[in-house]
Amino acid sequence: MDDIFLQGPFGRVHCRATGEGRLLFLMHSAGRSAHEFDALAQRLAGRFRVLSWDMPGHGDSDRPQGHVTLPQFADLAVELACSLGERPILGGGSVGAAIALAATGSPRAVELGGIVPIELPLTRDGTWWARNWSMIETMFGCPEEPEERARARFRTWTPELAARLAIDRHKAGGHAMMDLLWAGRDDADRVQPRIRALAVPALFINGDGGVAPEAATLLPSLNPAAVLRLVADSGHFPHSDDPEAVARAIEEMFA
Repeated sequence: MDDIFLQGPFGRVHCRATGEGRLLFLMHSAGRSAHEFDALAQRLAGRFRVLSWDMPGHGDSDRPQGHVTLPQFADLAVELACSLGERPILGGGSVGAAIALAATGSPRAVELGGIVPIELPLTRDGTWWARNWSMIETMFGCPEEPEERARARFRTWTPELAARLAIDRHKAGGHAMMDLLWAGRDDADRVQPRIRALAVPALFINGDGGVAPEAATLLPSLNPAAVLRLVADSGHFPHSDDPEAVARAIEEMFA
């Protein structure tokens, strides 16, 4: 994995990159970093140029001066990806999936080759966020996270994973995590309309223990052309639980 820095309107953006081929630009979830996709990137490096970012405010990227909206994150991702390769594919997990979807409304969206939203909640509208905001603050307002809560989100728990999660959350800090989640909350009511309006190939990937049930029910009615792949015995991070299965789904769709 190579560490590179790109320049954007919010300062330097740190990325990890590997492989050769069509560009796959990946965006992590709240409180994580580019390292979230290391295992997946290594499995795709033979077919893709895989680049994962530390979104501004997280990891080793610069801190924005002020609030950044989800569409602003999406515009930045599209600009960076399109500057690096033709017909790039944008993917991401959780809030990173929401950014990938929001990118389809960016001015340069016609240049995208597709999107890969992983574990994108489809029914968490603004009302859900308001009702569950105290839970969100408990989970992300403090960088320290109880091990039993973090461990429950992954199929396999290792000391290395625990250390990586702690590093990423402390680098971001509680304010940056909450500010990102405010961006997600403010944008939540646009998720389903964006899926209805999709004009690029879209591969939705879910763990069968995550938000898969709602995706299996809703996606066919929102957009019959959207493709859904489920990863067995997985929760909110199928790309960590079973990177081989996620890599295989991406290769079948886009390689």
